[in-house]
Amino acid sequence: MLIRNVDPITFEVLSHRLHQITREMGIVLERTGGTVTTTQQHDYNASLYRPDGEIMAAGETYGHHVVCAGFAVKRILERFGKDEIYPDDVFLLNDPYLAAIHNPDVYVISPIHYQNELVGWSATFVHVSDVGAMTPGGDSPEATEIFQEGIRIPGIKLVERGRLRRDVFDTITHMTRQPEAVGLDLKCEIAANNVAKSRMQSMYQQYGPELVNAVSMEMIHYTETILRNRIREIPDGVWSETLTIEADGLCKLTLTLRKEEDHLVFDFSGTDKQVRKGINLPFHGTFGFCFGAVLYSLAYDLPKNQGVLRPMRVIAPEGTIVNVQYPGPISMSTTSSGFGVGFLASSVLMQMLATSEKWKREIVAPNASHRNCRHSGVNQYGRYCAFINMAHGALDGNGAGINKDGVNSGGSYMSVPNVEWMELHYPILYLFRRHAIDSAGAGRFRGGAGVESAHMSHDAPEGKIRGVAYGVAGLRNSGHGMFGGYPAAPSLMVLIEKTKVNELIEMNQSPVNISGLGGQSRFLPYCNFELKKHDVLYMRVASGGGYGDPLERDPQLVWNDVNNGIVSEEVARNIYGVVVDGESGKVDLAATQELRKIIRENELKGAE
Repeated sequence: MLIRNVDPITFEVLSHRLHQITREMGIVLERTGGTVTTTQQHDYNASLYRPDGEIMAAGETYGHHVVCAGFAVKRILERFGKDEIYPDDVFLLNDPYLAAIHNPDVYVISPIHYQNELVGWSATFVHVSDVGAMTPGGDSPEATEIFQEGIRIPGIKLVERGRLRRDVFDTITHMTRQPEAVGLDLKCEIAANNVAKSRMQSMYQQYGPELVNAVSMEMIHYTETILRNRIREIPDGVWSETLTIEADGLCKLTLTLRKEEDHLVFDFSGTDKQVRKGINLPFHGTFGFCFGAVLYSLAYDLPKNQGVLRPMRVIAPEGTIVNVQYPGPISMSTTSSGFGVGFLASSVLMQMLATSEKWKREIVAPNASHRNCRHSGVNQYGRYCAFINMAHGALDGNGAGINKDGVNSGGSYMSVPNVEWMELHYPILYLFRRHAIDSAGAGRFRGGAGVESAHMSHDAPEGKIRGVAYGVAGLRNSGHGMFGGYPAAPSLMVLIEKTKVNELIEMNQSPVNISGLGGQSRFLPYCNFELKKHDVLYMRVASGGGYGDPLERDPQLVWNDVNNGIVSEEVARNIYGVVVDGESGKVDLAATQELRKIIRENELKGAE
């Protein structure tokens, strides 16, 4: 049922036009941004909102930030009121207790007026390079309260009636270690919002505010209706999952999903209390990661708008890791408890889909995400820089599906720059970046292999660079197997100190084997560290879990994986039960059947 007698063709044209505006906003951010996270990683948000802050349309962007930007719009409305919001104003907010997830997430929000009437909002977010926290870049493992984690702004006018407030702009940038880069990222957000405002005002002028408003309402109605119908097709039930993160001791996150008729309740009761380590997540972040999980499982082909939120309810007890209370630290929340919530939400949704004959084909083994690293120091050009090692992160292996393998280094919704780009801009040298052998979860359909890499400082004027280890810490966290599939190898970060890497390079030997580097190795928890001249940092991201019994996998597919360096011959034989004829180099089907029979018998004896 259309809300204002909008004909289907007009609805399709205008709804797609709104989506294209959000995509153009993203392109502006990429082409004018100042840091690797914006220009290379595409770590940003570009969305449009209705006058009250409800999500109108979102581009190719992070699902959780779409929700948080909506919270930011509502906070600006509460703080200023419509009487103090003028045409061509631009607002800035990064307070994690109001809308952001952590301080480096800077939301720039612009009201959209037509004939002096507030008709909508545009909102962008980028992860700026520094916010003046106790640790360069803003991820602060040693912070025990919010006051140590950098600038925190509850909402301020950055542009007033079309004029940049230079005093405000300079105050913000001068409180950071990289004022030029932060300033450029703020300007790219202003530029993207200006583009959105211009395009929206053209739409209002061409079609009138009533029609555009009716289309946006119908888009939300359409998404909500389709999503509720899909939920209704699945049997009612209750599903649970837990996750532990190694920070300030073992921290447990617990989620129970209740599906009742056409709505979903995500209940985090039982989650541990917040800790004095910056893995705590604000409520709106928890809500946003649940939104993302629904978006990618049940609403993957629907317009991203408020309609996805309406069938959802999130219960997150105050004072827990998933609903931090002031002044708990939050600086590492996005990539720890945030990705943890995303995993939990995806896991219970996959369990739910498994109960439906129609929807179980959408099952994908969920992934608990990975460790990551941020560096800072003087680069080869004599300039200070703080940067995320994005030539490594986001190259997780995707989980297997009900009828297909996971994607090797399929990653998430982020992009990853090539190693040459990173080496050109920063004082590091990569020894290798490749798929990690035997990292993928075994199964009838195996998970995708994640990436392993190793790098060292190189041409660093100070002889070293600083590092911060963060992400989802814990050797139990990676891709989880489903229906007999094996879990994947965990993500980890290892600092190897006092190696002979420089000697090998001087002898023209490629230092591509970790075991041949020598030195002393230590696993890195959430911590600050230094990468010195003879040190190497080894990192392995999460891989995808398998689906189904590995003994049911096509033997030829197993041998193809061996030839492609994804699976070792040992795992092919011991886990998959695949035997290869030594003379022909081909799979010996008879011997494979016999070996699989023996493995199966041993498994049954073990179960007894």
